[in-house]
Amino acid sequence: MEKQNNFKSWIAVLTALVTVLGASAACLASVAVSNASDNDFAGLDASIRAQKAEIINHVYAYEHYRAFTAYFRYNELGYLMHDPEADADTRARNAAAQQELWGVASGISSVFFKPRYINPDGQYDIEQELQEALAQDAQDADLNVAPYFEESDHLRRQSSFLTADMIVIAFSFWFFTLAQATEKKIKYFWAILGALTGLAGVAGIVIGRFMI
Repeated sequence: MEKQNNFKSWIAVLTALVTVLGASAACLASVAVSNASDNDFAGLDASIRAQKAEIINHVYAYEHYRAFTAYFRYNELGYLMHDPEADADTRARNAAAQQELWGVASGISSVFFKPRYINPDGQYDIEQELQEALAQDAQDADLNVAPYFEESDHLRRQSSFLTADMIVIAFSFWFFTLAQATEKKIKYFWAILGALTGLAGVAGIVIGRFMI
């Protein structure tokens, strides 16, 4: 009778332990899902910032490009004012107009766009401006969405694994319950199965928490 009572006492202790294990697995799975949601939100926030930065950069870049086209037009008109075959008065008027046109072109280039984006062939490198603007935005704010969504996927896999481990722990609880309720020798078989599934549940928690 004392042996029977000791057995039931140990089974009760083990049942309590697997109950705690199940609660721990559920808590860890819940925390993983919550953290995954936080990472989803952070990823969406970074994505919105990146889209906003891209739109603003394109607006500014094409405004600068339009300014460049105006600069190019005035600059070329200045060159066209040169007429070596014209008389002295005409050349003087042309020179004055030329200086005025080049002055306007110089003012546009110094205020409305950056001349360093003009390539040696005279074309405006709008792609370089966009890339530099994006690089500057990335320094000022977090625009990289990939790490957030990768971490979110990782946490959801972790949560799914821990949720599945809860089923293993539930089997352990069920086996211990059978062992406690059974008077025949098969109770030892149920106890062994409960212990093995309980150990599997512990291993599942460790794997789910630290190795996935």
